[in-house]
Amino acid sequence: MSDGYSVFRSGGSWFVRWSEWHNGKRTQPSHKLCSSRFPKSEAKALASDYMTNTVGKATTIEAGSSVKEFVVGSFFPKVKSTLSRHTTRLYRQAWDNLQPHLGGFRLRDVRVADVQSALDAIYRQRGDTISHGKYKHCKVTCSAIFSEALRLGHHPGPNPEDGTSVRNYGHNNHRPNEAYSLEEIKLFLTVIPTGPLAVSIALNAFLALREPEVRALTPDDFDGHHVRIYKHTKTGNDELLPVIGPLRRILAENPVWGPICLDSAAKVIKRRIKGTNLKWKGWYAFRRGMATNLYKLGVRPEEAALILRNTPEVVRRHYIRLEHTGTKSDAMHLLEQAYDHCAVTVQ
Repeated sequence: MSDGYSVFRSGGSWFVRWSEWHNGKRTQPSHKLCSSRFPKSEAKALASDYMTNTVGKATTIEAGSSVKEFVVGSFFPKVKSTLSRHTTRLYRQAWDNLQPHLGGFRLRDVRVADVQSALDAIYRQRGDTISHGKYKHCKVTCSAIFSEALRLGHHPGPNPEDGTSVRNYGHNNHRPNEAYSLEEIKLFLTVIPTGPLAVSIALNAFLALREPEVRALTPDDFDGHHVRIYKHTKTGNDELLPVIGPLRRILAENPVWGPICLDSAAKVIKRRIKGTNLKWKGWYAFRRGMATNLYKLGVRPEEAALILRNTPEVVRRHYIRLEHTGTKSDAMHLLEQAYDHCAVTVQ
């Protein structure tokens, strides 16, 4: 039974029997292999083939397995084959925090209180040294793990993550969602005028790409007038983006570049801008900068949304970042002036 199944003889035939779990209930299906006049060794060989090719028992998790065994043996292989490398890395980071407090539990026995206890233990250890978002991602990771276990019949349900809470856990001191102005972008490309770093900056500044789109680019995607984004990126785009003069010059001067690693490029850029009046605001500040700069130039959010390949509502809410130099009184004074100068005709 160490293989997860057993071979037995009954009624003049050899059978293979195995265990399955469905909604918390154990069943033991069996399958007839051959006549009992064949030796047991041949029946075992037939059983092995049947379990591997038909039942797929080799890929299941035994009922007594721990959470760690399930996560390592089943959850992460599934995640790696279906999700992006970035998402998989986030799951692994969350599991590194959860594993010491949850990994040793028998998978089928995990309850809401056990998951909550693990989250509480992480908070006692880490406190506010990590963000609230990290704690939320630990919750999301637990939900994903046990959702997969439920789908495979390895946990009786309901999902033990449901009902847990990380309210007020971790800090919310995030870097502000800033945007680069055209002056800042020009200063970046003055300090770093050429080379792979300049290519990375210019692609982000003048195309407002998402990280998966940047990582997927190669020099062959630039035809002299457009840069192409392919459907195999996480964002699912497949379109030609127009290239303006400053980006065209940088790409023409640097024909050999890529693949681009934004994390590595950011570390070098931070060192290069030390001693200047530039401030590193993160790569997404270039995308927000595109929306903000277009808006300042009179481009409507609906048109900017076409360039950023997003909805107008998202562009208005998350990308356009304007400095508030006036006051409420100034705004109401403008409204008053507009009303006074508004001409009407009574008919």
